[in-house]
Amino acid sequence: MGPMTEKRRFLETLLGNGADRFPYFDLEPADGTLRRWQREGLPNQCSVAEYFKLETHESVGLILRSRPFFGKADDLLTDPDAFERHYDPDDPARYGGNNEAPWMQNRREGRVSYVDASGGGLLQMLGVGGWNSLITACLAMVENPGQVQRLLQRTVEFYCVCLERVLAKRAVDYASFYEPIASNAGPVISPDMFKRYALPGFRKVLDLLDRHHVPLRILCTTGGDLSSLLGPLIDSGINGLWISNIRSAGMAYKTLRRRFGPGIALIGGIPADALTRDKPALRRTVRETALPLLESGHYLPCLDDRPRRNVSFEQYTLYRRTLEDIAEKG
Repeated sequence: MGPMTEKRRFLETLLGNGADRFPYFDLEPADGTLRRWQREGLPNQCSVAEYFKLETHESVGLILRSRPFFGKADDLLTDPDAFERHYDPDDPARYGGNNEAPWMQNRREGRVSYVDASGGGLLQMLGVGGWNSLITACLAMVENPGQVQRLLQRTVEFYCVCLERVLAKRAVDYASFYEPIASNAGPVISPDMFKRYALPGFRKVLDLLDRHHVPLRILCTTGGDLSSLLGPLIDSGINGLWISNIRSAGMAYKTLRRRFGPGIALIGGIPADALTRDKPALRRTVRETALPLLESGHYLPCLDDRPRRNVSFEQYTLYRRTLEDIAEKG
């Protein structure tokens, strides 16, 4: 089988095939946190990933969001010419600046690679960037369903064109989806409306990923209670969840594991605020969160958020050492 590369360890952990240990992984800290840690002992010339030997992931560089990238496109439902302005599949900037880099090859052999497979979720596809555009989108879904469906179909077709170009030349280990459509009280639209408008697009993209043998299709979301939408998404082909800043019982990983079983891969789950507690509480939280999920499998333990400036370098080091002890001894 050869050596256990980062790629192989990641896939065998989350697909449940058995690995030598779980991957050592976390999101990079915010800049303010990094500066604090450098004052507290992190060598200036060393990244957090290098210092703690974390196994980082490499994006293939595809950007699907509307133009200007990551900006508002609140004219999509009101201006017939808006779509062409915001979505150009031939723009080299969507592929890292040109048609060859950075997605033609891994920068490091055996590294985990991924592609963003959605442009931010249903509401973003409808141009929502604030309160007024949210009202416009919600009214359109009720009063002009045909217009909404045509816009969503065009957007999904754009996604598929871009993804096809990349995946035809570059294999990836997972695809990430984003669906910021919920508050802590639940989705801002009904589950039935979500199924009507969002699921056809999810299925089309997921079918494309299947054809290109992308093994993991991971829904990434920050906060919000998406529990009423997860069943249909998983039925459509989502097979992994990576949820940050969990604030509702329905989204807690122990709840999701009971509901969906061990076949759904989970990333994260360790509350980042545990790193602000005293040392015994920190160790206890990490172990009580990670051990049951590791026992059932398909789980990569890491923080549920980037470490913030209120976390000391000493506490983060203790957290990482606690996970290493779990990996070595259980």
